[in-house]
Amino acid sequence: MVAPPPPPTAVEIRAANFFDGDRLKIDGQLVEAPWRWIGHHSGPPSQLWLPLDLLIGRFGFHQSTQANGQQLQWYGSKASLKSLPQITLEDEVALNVADWLTAAGVKIRRKNNVLNVELPTPRLNGLRQGKGSMANRLVLDLSGPALIQRLGNNLLLNLQVNARQRGQMQALGLMPKQQRNGLVLLGQAEALSSLTLNKPWRIVLDGIGTRHDGTNLRSPLLDPSIQALIRRGLIFDTKLVTVGVKPLRITRVGTDLSKQGLLLRPLPQIGHQQGLRFLNQLAHPAGALIAINGGFFNRVRQLPLGALRIDGEWFSGPILNRGAIGWGPTGHLSFGRLQLQQELQGPSGKRWRLGTLNSGYVQKGLSRYTSAWGPIYRALSGEEKAMMVIKGQVVQSFGQRELKRGVPLRKDGDLIVTRGGLPLPAVPGETVSVRTKVSNPLGDLPQVLGGGPLLLQNGRVVLAGRQEGFSPSFLSLAAPRSVVGQGGGKIWLLTLKGTRGSDPTLLETSLALKQLGLSEGLNLDGGSSTSLLVANQLVVTGRGTPPRVQNGLGLIVQ
Repeated sequence: MVAPPPPPTAVEIRAANFFDGDRLKIDGQLVEAPWRWIGHHSGPPSQLWLPLDLLIGRFGFHQSTQANGQQLQWYGSKASLKSLPQITLEDEVALNVADWLTAAGVKIRRKNNVLNVELPTPRLNGLRQGKGSMANRLVLDLSGPALIQRLGNNLLLNLQVNARQRGQMQALGLMPKQQRNGLVLLGQAEALSSLTLNKPWRIVLDGIGTRHDGTNLRSPLLDPSIQALIRRGLIFDTKLVTVGVKPLRITRVGTDLSKQGLLLRPLPQIGHQQGLRFLNQLAHPAGALIAINGGFFNRVRQLPLGALRIDGEWFSGPILNRGAIGWGPTGHLSFGRLQLQQELQGPSGKRWRLGTLNSGYVQKGLSRYTSAWGPIYRALSGEEKAMMVIKGQVVQSFGQRELKRGVPLRKDGDLIVTRGGLPLPAVPGETVSVRTKVSNPLGDLPQVLGGGPLLLQNGRVVLAGRQEGFSPSFLSLAAPRSVVGQGGGKIWLLTLKGTRGSDPTLLETSLALKQLGLSEGLNLDGGSSTSLLVANQLVVTGRGTPPRVQNGLGLIVQ
């Protein structure tokens, strides 16, 4: 789930035949996701709007960073994401891909609220492994385009593969299993990245050999490290809780950090803030045995939208007085709403408010970026100027053209960016100072993670999403949820989903946490982002597809 702001580009839709639904059958695989069909009742749609995350996870669309921004690619069709019209469907950014799918021969039919998507199953003509530094690459030559679906921990390729070809894959360390609807590569949903090409039709898989045995496909409960933690008091279970008349399935991990020798750590991107990763790609480098997805982000720009502080350094500043948690060496969590107040004082004593720090939340005004953002800052809007401040002195200024190419960020410097036509507060050679203050003491703790809304505090429901800048539609939405909580002497990582197709609202989530005896609770990013990883296996996903997220929260064995 990606909570606004900023909202996707507004698109005006004028159509006599306008249909919305919430289920798709993709080559026989049923998935819950919103869609919008515009066109006649019979025949193909003139527009088909599907969530970006669904296109990546269930079709094989590839999102990458290029010099001009984010690019989307699928079987020869390419476009920069900023050039594509976008709408919001429920909590998802959606794109019109009717022409993309039609060009590849995808058949689309609509029946009530179910969208049927079918693509003829092609043959695998051959496979080729890369050489040298590309030895972890596998190229599949196809007789036609095929869908690539990430189902739980597995990768489904809608292909016809013979026994000899399966043997070749096994020799490369893969675990292929032929099923009626295609070829399943066991345990490879997050290990392999994919790219599709045409003329000729090909699928390129990168990352082969990174997981080459079946030990990680067992139940996480059988993992020796998890068993050892359970013997020391860790709780890992699934409970059914009924709120009103709605049954909810809650998967939870509860731990007393001090008794079980665990550390709670934010799981950031490494080296830069732009980009999305599968949860295990964030957890593995940090050594996290258990992890849950973290705070909100902009799915198109792939930038954070909320607080992330690690060892006393702001990787991303808080926005909109949203809920957050903070903690120190003891691991005890402080819950509250958080703002970061920044002020720039110029050479004449005049003061300017700095709106955000290292954030993808773009507004008119002044913002600040440090080296925690990454090695380079590139313009996030169409009208920007900037100045570099080193040890209190403005040393250089930059125009839109330079910012579009990218400006290096220095370890000892602050880049002050103005947007919306505002002038720079100072010129090179002048002296300025930056002062910061947090609205809540939790913001001074070494580790901070933002989400929102805040759900529980001191055992009371404190849901006030409008105060945290969330829209009414977001607050009323029923969706899968990820939550970090505290109660009963334990820290809790929880996911909540409906058992009869109706997921919890934020209020129902709060009431469910109270039933479980929690005293504090913070909503994290949810919807399609919901994911819980235990012993390198996804045990919960929001909508059946392993999501890519901007950051996470992990438990690390000391």
